Amino acid sequence: MTAMTLGVLRETAPGERRVALVPDLVHTLDALGVAVLVERGAGAGALFHDEAYAAAGAGVVSRAEILRHADLLVGVQAPHLGPTHRYRPGQLLVAMVASALTPFQLWQWADQGVTAIGLDLVPDTLGAGYPMDALASQARISGYRAVLIAAERLRRCLPPWGSTETTFEPVRALVVGAGPAGLQAVDTARRLGALVHAHELRRRARVEVAELGGTLLDLPGLRPVDDAAGLARALDSELAELRQGLADVLPRFDIVIAALDPPGRPAPMVLTTEAVQAMRPGSVVVDLTSGTSGTSGGNVQCAAPGILTLVGDALSVIGAGNLPAQAPVTASTAYAHNVSALLHHLKRSGPLTIDLSDPVQAAIVVTHHGSVLKRPTGQLLLGATAGAGPG
Repeated sequence: MTAMTLGVLRETAPGERRVALVPDLVHTLDALGVAVLVERGAGAGALFHDEAYAAAGAGVVSRAEILRHADLLVGVQAPHLGPTHRYRPGQLLVAMVASALTPFQLWQWADQGVTAIGLDLVPDTLGAGYPMDALASQARISGYRAVLIAAERLRRCLPPWGSTETTFEPVRALVVGAGPAGLQAVDTARRLGALVHAHELRRRARVEVAELGGTLLDLPGLRPVDDAAGLARALDSELAELRQGLADVLPRFDIVIAALDPPGRPAPMVLTTEAVQAMRPGSVVVDLTSGTSGTSGGNVQCAAPGILTLVGDALSVIGAGNLPAQAPVTASTAYAHNVSALLHHLKRSGPLTIDLSDPVQAAIVVTHHGSVLKRPTGQLLLGATAGAGPG
Protein backbone atom coordinates (compact mmCIF):
# COMPACT_ATOMS: atom_id res chain seq x y z
CA MET A 1 0.00 0.00 0.00
CA THR A 2 1.42 3.39 -1.01
CA ALA A 3 2.01 5.44 2.13
CA MET A 4 0.95 9.03 2.54
CA THR A 5 1.99 11.22 5.43
CA LEU A 6 -0.38 12.99 7.81
CA GLY A 7 0.88 15.88 9.92
CA VAL A 8 -0.79 16.89 13.19
CA LEU A 9 -0.36 20.61 13.82
CA ARG A 10 -0.11 22.13 17.27
CA GLU A 11 -3.00 24.52 17.93
CA THR A 12 -2.06 28.18 18.31
CA ALA A 13 -5.38 29.86 19.16
CA PRO A 14 -5.45 31.39 22.68
CA GLY A 15 -6.92 28.99 25.23
CA GLU A 16 -7.09 26.08 22.79
CA ARG A 17 -6.04 22.81 24.44
CA ARG A 18 -7.40 20.27 21.95
CA VAL A 19 -5.38 18.25 19.46
CA ALA A 20 -6.57 16.81 16.15
CA LEU A 21 -5.35 13.23 16.63
CA VAL A 22 -4.84 11.14 19.76
CA PRO A 23 -2.23 8.39 20.21
CA ASP A 24 -4.80 5.58 20.39
CA LEU A 25 -5.88 6.22 16.78
CA VAL A 26 -2.43 6.31 15.19
CA HIS A 27 -2.62 2.57 14.50
CA THR A 28 -5.93 2.91 12.65
CA LEU A 29 -4.30 5.32 10.21
CA ASP A 30 -1.29 3.06 9.83
CA ALA A 31 -3.68 0.34 8.66
CA LEU A 32 -4.83 2.74 5.93
CA GLY A 33 -1.28 3.28 4.75
CA VAL A 34 -1.03 6.68 6.43
CA ALA A 35 2.17 7.55 8.31
CA VAL A 36 1.74 10.08 11.11
CA LEU A 37 3.95 13.03 12.08
CA VAL A 38 3.04 15.08 15.15
CA GLU A 39 4.33 18.56 15.90
CA ARG A 40 6.22 18.66 19.18
CA GLY A 41 3.92 19.54 22.07
CA ALA A 42 0.76 19.28 19.95
CA GLY A 43 -1.09 17.10 22.46
CA ALA A 44 0.28 18.49 25.71
CA GLY A 45 -2.78 20.62 26.48
CA ALA A 46 -4.94 17.49 26.35
CA LEU A 47 -2.40 15.42 28.34
CA PHE A 48 -1.32 13.46 25.26
CA HIS A 49 2.44 13.81 25.45
CA ASP A 50 5.06 13.36 22.76
CA GLU A 51 6.21 10.06 24.29
CA ALA A 52 2.73 8.56 23.85
CA TYR A 53 2.65 9.47 20.15
CA ALA A 54 6.14 8.04 19.64
CA ALA A 55 5.14 4.80 21.41
CA ALA A 56 2.12 4.56 19.10
CA GLY A 57 4.38 4.76 16.05
CA ALA A 58 4.14 8.45 15.13
CA GLY A 59 7.11 10.65 14.39
CA VAL A 60 7.45 13.69 16.65
CA VAL A 61 8.99 16.56 14.68
CA SER A 62 9.01 20.33 14.17
CA ARG A 63 6.32 22.32 12.38
CA ALA A 64 8.72 23.04 9.54
CA GLU A 65 9.32 19.32 8.99
CA ILE A 66 5.59 18.62 8.99
CA LEU A 67 4.92 21.30 6.40
CA ARG A 68 7.79 19.99 4.30
CA HIS A 69 6.86 16.29 4.37
CA ALA A 70 3.12 15.93 5.09
CA ASP A 71 0.65 15.31 2.28
CA LEU A 72 -2.25 15.88 4.66
CA LEU A 73 -2.36 18.41 7.52
CA VAL A 74 -4.89 18.19 10.33
CA GLY A 75 -5.83 20.71 13.00
CA VAL A 76 -8.81 21.46 15.19
CA GLN A 77 -9.08 25.15 14.39
CA ALA A 78 -7.96 26.55 11.07
CA PRO A 79 -4.19 26.97 11.43
CA HIS A 80 -2.38 30.28 11.14
CA LEU A 81 1.13 29.57 9.91
CA GLY A 82 2.51 33.10 10.17
CA PRO A 83 5.01 34.68 7.81
CA THR A 84 7.74 32.06 8.22
CA HIS A 85 5.79 29.03 6.98
CA ARG A 86 3.88 28.25 3.80
CA TYR A 87 1.77 25.38 2.48
CA ARG A 88 2.90 23.31 -0.48
CA PRO A 89 0.70 23.12 -3.60
CA GLY A 90 -1.38 19.95 -3.49
CA GLN A 91 -1.41 19.63 0.30
CA LEU A 92 -4.72 18.65 1.88
CA LEU A 93 -5.79 20.58 4.99
CA VAL A 94 -8.46 19.29 7.37
CA ALA A 95 -9.82 21.46 10.20
CA MET A 96 -12.95 23.20 11.44
CA VAL A 97 -12.63 26.05 8.99
CA ALA A 98 -15.81 28.10 9.62
CA SER A 99 -15.56 28.73 5.89
CA ALA A 100 -18.12 31.52 5.51
CA LEU A 101 -16.33 33.52 8.21
CA THR A 102 -12.71 33.32 7.03
CA PRO A 103 -12.91 34.36 3.36
CA PHE A 104 -9.45 35.84 2.97
CA GLN A 105 -7.76 32.82 4.53
CA LEU A 106 -9.64 30.56 2.17
CA TRP A 107 -8.58 32.75 -0.72
CA GLN A 108 -4.96 32.31 0.38
CA TRP A 109 -5.40 28.53 0.60
CA ALA A 110 -6.84 28.43 -2.89
CA ASP A 111 -4.04 30.65 -4.19
CA GLN A 112 -1.43 28.30 -2.66
CA GLY A 113 -3.08 25.25 -4.23
CA VAL A 114 -4.32 23.77 -0.95
CA THR A 115 -7.39 21.52 -0.83
CA ALA A 116 -9.17 22.50 2.41
CA ILE A 117 -11.84 20.37 4.05
CA GLY A 118 -14.09 21.67 6.82
CA LEU A 119 -15.16 19.04 9.33
CA ASP A 120 -17.58 21.64 10.70
CA LEU A 121 -19.53 21.69 7.41
CA VAL A 122 -21.12 18.23 7.37
CA PRO A 123 -24.89 18.71 6.84
CA ASP A 124 -27.01 16.93 9.44
CA THR A 125 -29.18 15.63 6.58
CA LEU A 126 -26.32 13.45 5.26
CA GLY A 127 -26.40 10.24 7.25
CA ALA A 128 -23.18 9.04 5.60
CA GLY A 129 -21.40 12.12 6.94
CA TYR A 130 -22.39 11.67 10.57
CA PRO A 131 -19.14 9.99 11.74
CA MET A 132 -17.20 12.98 10.30
CA ASP A 133 -19.39 15.69 11.83
CA ALA A 134 -16.98 17.51 14.12
CA LEU A 135 -19.40 20.39 14.67
CA ALA A 136 -21.85 17.96 16.26
CA SER A 137 -19.24 16.06 18.27
CA GLN A 138 -17.85 19.27 19.77
CA ALA A 139 -21.30 20.77 20.27
CA ARG A 140 -22.36 17.84 22.41
CA ILE A 141 -19.43 18.56 24.72
CA SER A 142 -20.48 22.24 24.82
CA GLY A 143 -24.02 21.28 25.83
CA TYR A 144 -22.75 19.07 28.62
CA ARG A 145 -20.30 21.66 29.93
CA ALA A 146 -22.90 24.44 29.76
CA VAL A 147 -25.19 22.63 32.19
CA LEU A 148 -22.32 21.96 34.61
CA ILE A 149 -21.33 25.64 34.51
CA ALA A 150 -24.92 26.72 35.14
CA ALA A 151 -25.32 24.22 37.99
CA GLU A 152 -22.13 25.44 39.65
CA ARG A 153 -23.17 29.09 39.36
CA LEU A 154 -26.75 28.51 40.53
CA ARG A 155 -27.23 29.01 44.26
CA ARG A 156 -29.40 25.92 44.53
CA CYS A 157 -28.92 22.18 43.99
CA LEU A 158 -30.46 20.66 40.88
CA PRO A 159 -31.72 17.42 42.45
CA PRO A 160 -35.12 17.80 44.20
CA TRP A 161 -33.77 17.62 47.73
CA GLY A 162 -36.40 17.15 50.39
CA SER A 163 -37.62 15.23 53.42
CA THR A 164 -40.88 14.40 55.12
CA GLU A 165 -40.78 17.79 56.80
CA THR A 166 -39.54 19.98 53.96
CA THR A 167 -39.95 19.89 50.20
CA PHE A 168 -37.75 22.08 48.02
CA GLU A 169 -39.00 23.47 44.74
CA PRO A 170 -37.24 21.72 41.84
CA VAL A 171 -34.88 23.60 39.56
CA ARG A 172 -36.45 24.33 36.19
CA ALA A 173 -34.25 24.51 33.10
CA LEU A 174 -35.09 25.78 29.63
CA VAL A 175 -33.05 24.85 26.56
CA VAL A 176 -33.61 27.06 23.52
CA GLY A 177 -32.70 25.17 20.35
CA ALA A 178 -32.29 21.39 20.20
CA GLY A 179 -29.38 20.85 17.87
CA PRO A 180 -26.57 18.57 19.13
CA ALA A 181 -25.58 21.02 21.90
CA GLY A 182 -29.15 21.61 22.99
CA LEU A 183 -30.03 17.92 23.04
CA GLN A 184 -26.98 17.15 25.16
CA ALA A 185 -27.96 19.98 27.50
CA VAL A 186 -31.47 18.53 27.82
CA ASP A 187 -30.09 15.10 28.68
CA THR A 188 -27.46 16.39 31.11
CA ALA A 189 -29.81 18.73 32.99
CA ARG A 190 -32.45 16.02 33.29
CA ARG A 191 -29.93 13.49 34.60
CA LEU A 192 -28.78 16.02 37.19
CA GLY A 193 -32.33 16.31 38.49
CA ALA A 194 -33.73 19.45 36.85
CA LEU A 195 -37.17 19.68 35.28
CA VAL A 196 -36.25 20.35 31.68
CA HIS A 197 -38.24 22.13 28.96
CA ALA A 198 -36.96 22.78 25.44
CA HIS A 199 -38.15 25.07 22.68
CA GLU A 200 -37.48 23.66 19.23
CA LEU A 201 -39.35 23.97 15.92
CA ARG A 202 -37.71 21.23 13.83
CA ARG A 203 -39.88 18.12 14.00
CA ARG A 204 -37.04 15.58 14.11
CA ALA A 205 -35.35 17.43 16.98
CA ARG A 206 -38.67 17.70 18.81
CA VAL A 207 -38.95 13.92 18.76
CA GLU A 208 -35.43 13.62 20.15
CA VAL A 209 -36.22 16.05 23.00
CA ALA A 210 -39.16 13.87 24.02
CA GLU A 211 -37.06 10.69 23.78
CA LEU A 212 -34.52 12.24 26.19
CA GLY A 213 -37.23 12.98 28.74
CA GLY A 214 -37.53 16.71 28.10
CA THR A 215 -40.84 18.55 27.83
CA LEU A 216 -41.49 20.52 24.65
CA LEU A 217 -42.29 24.19 25.18
CA ASP A 218 -44.53 25.55 22.44
CA LEU A 219 -45.03 29.29 22.02
CA PRO A 220 -48.03 31.08 20.52
CA GLY A 221 -47.87 31.72 16.78
CA LEU A 222 -44.89 29.42 16.14
CA ARG A 223 -45.51 26.15 14.32
CA PRO A 224 -43.19 23.16 13.87
CA VAL A 225 -41.15 22.99 10.67
CA ASP A 226 -39.68 20.11 8.69
CA ASP A 227 -36.01 21.03 8.40
CA ALA A 228 -33.29 23.67 8.69
CA ALA A 229 -34.65 25.57 5.70
CA GLY A 230 -38.04 25.80 7.38
CA LEU A 231 -36.38 26.99 10.57
CA ALA A 232 -34.57 29.72 8.64
CA ARG A 233 -37.83 30.91 7.12
CA ALA A 234 -39.51 30.91 10.52
CA LEU A 235 -36.68 32.95 12.04
CA ASP A 236 -36.90 35.44 9.18
CA SER A 237 -40.65 35.94 9.47
CA GLU A 238 -41.44 35.23 13.14
CA LEU A 239 -38.39 36.36 15.10
CA ALA A 240 -40.36 39.04 16.96
CA GLU A 241 -42.94 36.45 18.03
CA LEU A 242 -40.18 34.14 19.24
CA ARG A 243 -38.55 36.88 21.30
CA GLN A 244 -41.85 37.87 22.89
CA GLY A 245 -42.85 34.29 23.58
CA LEU A 246 -39.56 33.55 25.30
CA ALA A 247 -39.73 36.79 27.27
CA ASP A 248 -43.13 35.74 28.60
CA VAL A 249 -41.90 32.36 29.89
CA LEU A 250 -38.37 33.16 31.12
CA PRO A 251 -39.47 34.08 34.68
CA ARG A 252 -40.54 30.44 35.16
CA PHE A 253 -37.00 29.10 34.82
CA ASP A 254 -33.88 29.04 36.97
CA ILE A 255 -31.46 27.96 34.22
CA VAL A 256 -31.56 28.84 30.52
CA ILE A 257 -29.21 27.26 27.96
CA ALA A 258 -29.38 29.23 24.71
CA ALA A 259 -28.32 26.95 21.84
CA LEU A 260 -30.26 28.15 18.80
CA ASP A 261 -27.55 28.15 16.11
CA PRO A 262 -29.08 27.45 12.67
CA PRO A 263 -26.61 26.05 10.13
CA GLY A 264 -25.25 28.46 7.57
CA ARG A 265 -26.37 31.69 9.22
CA PRO A 266 -25.58 33.85 12.27
CA ALA A 267 -27.18 32.82 15.54
CA PRO A 268 -30.29 35.00 16.06
CA MET A 269 -30.70 37.20 19.11
CA VAL A 270 -33.79 35.75 20.80
CA LEU A 271 -33.33 36.74 24.46
CA THR A 272 -33.26 40.48 25.06
CA THR A 273 -31.54 42.03 28.06
CA GLU A 274 -34.91 43.24 29.32
CA ALA A 275 -36.32 39.70 29.18
CA VAL A 276 -33.33 38.24 31.01
CA GLN A 277 -33.53 40.90 33.75
CA ALA A 278 -37.08 39.75 34.50
CA MET A 279 -35.92 36.27 35.53
CA ARG A 280 -35.82 35.04 39.11
CA PRO A 281 -33.05 36.37 41.37
CA GLY A 282 -29.95 34.17 41.14
CA SER A 283 -30.91 32.56 37.83
CA VAL A 284 -28.24 31.58 35.29
CA VAL A 285 -28.23 31.99 31.51
CA VAL A 286 -25.54 30.31 29.39
CA ASP A 287 -25.31 31.42 25.76
CA LEU A 288 -23.67 28.64 23.74
CA THR A 289 -23.88 30.75 20.58
CA SER A 290 -22.01 33.78 21.89
CA GLY A 291 -19.24 34.47 19.41
CA THR A 292 -19.99 31.51 17.12
CA SER A 293 -20.76 33.80 14.20
CA GLY A 294 -17.39 35.53 14.34
CA THR A 295 -18.78 38.48 16.30
CA SER A 296 -19.79 39.12 19.88
CA GLY A 297 -23.41 38.40 18.94
CA GLY A 298 -25.48 35.34 19.75
CA ASN A 299 -28.83 34.32 21.18
CA VAL A 300 -28.55 36.51 24.29
CA GLN A 301 -28.29 40.26 23.85
CA CYS A 302 -26.22 40.87 26.98
CA ALA A 303 -23.82 37.93 26.59
CA ALA A 304 -20.18 38.26 25.53
CA PRO A 305 -17.88 35.35 24.62
CA GLY A 306 -16.06 33.90 27.62
CA ILE A 307 -17.37 36.55 29.99
CA LEU A 308 -19.64 36.40 33.06
CA THR A 309 -22.04 39.36 33.19
CA LEU A 310 -24.20 40.13 36.20
CA VAL A 311 -27.59 41.68 35.47
CA GLY A 312 -30.71 42.23 37.53
CA ASP A 313 -30.77 40.65 41.00
CA ALA A 314 -27.62 38.48 41.12
CA LEU A 315 -28.52 37.02 37.74
CA SER A 316 -25.58 35.51 35.83
CA VAL A 317 -25.25 35.63 32.03
CA ILE A 318 -22.36 33.57 30.70
CA GLY A 319 -21.07 33.71 27.14
CA ALA A 320 -19.82 30.19 26.65
CA GLY A 321 -16.71 30.73 24.55
CA ASN A 322 -14.72 27.61 23.62
CA LEU A 323 -16.22 25.04 26.00
CA PRO A 324 -14.84 21.93 24.27
CA ALA A 325 -11.32 23.18 25.04
CA GLN A 326 -12.24 22.93 28.73
CA ALA A 327 -12.67 19.16 28.30
CA PRO A 328 -9.71 18.60 25.96
CA VAL A 329 -9.26 14.86 26.50
CA THR A 330 -12.83 14.02 25.53
CA ALA A 331 -13.05 16.71 22.85
CA SER A 332 -9.76 15.67 21.23
CA THR A 333 -10.72 12.01 21.22
CA ALA A 334 -14.08 12.79 19.62
CA TYR A 335 -12.47 15.01 17.00
CA ALA A 336 -9.80 12.42 16.24
CA HIS A 337 -12.55 9.91 15.50
CA ASN A 338 -14.05 12.45 13.08
CA VAL A 339 -10.67 12.75 11.34
CA SER A 340 -10.28 8.97 11.18
CA ALA A 341 -13.78 8.58 9.72
CA LEU A 342 -12.97 11.17 7.06
CA LEU A 343 -9.81 9.35 6.00
CA HIS A 344 -11.64 6.03 5.82
CA HIS A 345 -14.23 7.76 3.64
CA LEU A 346 -11.68 9.35 1.30
CA LYS A 347 -9.70 6.11 0.97
CA ARG A 348 -12.63 3.70 0.81
CA SER A 349 -11.78 2.75 -2.79
CA GLY A 350 -8.00 2.74 -2.48
CA PRO A 351 -5.84 5.87 -2.86
CA LEU A 352 -7.11 9.03 -1.19
CA THR A 353 -9.40 10.70 -3.69
CA ILE A 354 -11.19 14.05 -3.83
CA ASP A 355 -14.47 13.35 -5.63
CA LEU A 356 -16.88 16.28 -5.70
CA SER A 357 -19.65 14.07 -7.07
CA ASP A 358 -19.73 12.47 -3.60
CA PRO A 359 -22.41 14.38 -1.60
CA VAL A 360 -20.33 14.33 1.57
CA GLN A 361 -17.24 15.74 -0.11
CA ALA A 362 -19.27 18.26 -2.07
CA ALA A 363 -20.50 19.63 1.27
CA ILE A 364 -17.16 19.84 3.07
CA VAL A 365 -14.48 20.60 0.46
CA VAL A 366 -14.05 24.38 0.48
CA THR A 367 -10.99 24.93 -1.71
CA HIS A 368 -9.65 22.68 -4.48
CA HIS A 369 -7.52 23.15 -7.60
CA GLY A 370 -7.07 26.85 -6.91
CA SER A 371 -10.75 27.64 -6.44
CA VAL A 372 -13.00 28.49 -3.48
CA LEU A 373 -15.91 26.07 -3.85
CA LYS A 374 -18.35 27.01 -1.12
CA ARG A 375 -20.92 29.47 -2.45
CA PRO A 376 -21.38 31.53 0.75
CA THR A 377 -17.62 32.01 0.94
CA GLY A 378 -17.44 33.05 -2.70
CA GLN A 379 -20.10 35.68 -2.12
CA LEU A 380 -18.18 37.04 0.89
CA LEU A 381 -15.00 37.17 -1.16
CA LEU A 382 -16.70 39.20 -3.85
CA GLY A 383 -18.19 41.56 -1.28
CA ALA A 384 -14.88 42.00 0.50
CA THR A 385 -13.12 42.71 -2.80
CA ALA A 386 -15.72 45.29 -3.79
CA GLY A 387 -15.50 46.96 -0.40
CA ALA A 388 -11.73 47.18 -0.56
CA GLY A 389 -11.76 49.01 -3.88
CA PRO A 390 -8.86 49.04 -6.31
CA GLY A 391 -5.46 48.14 -4.90
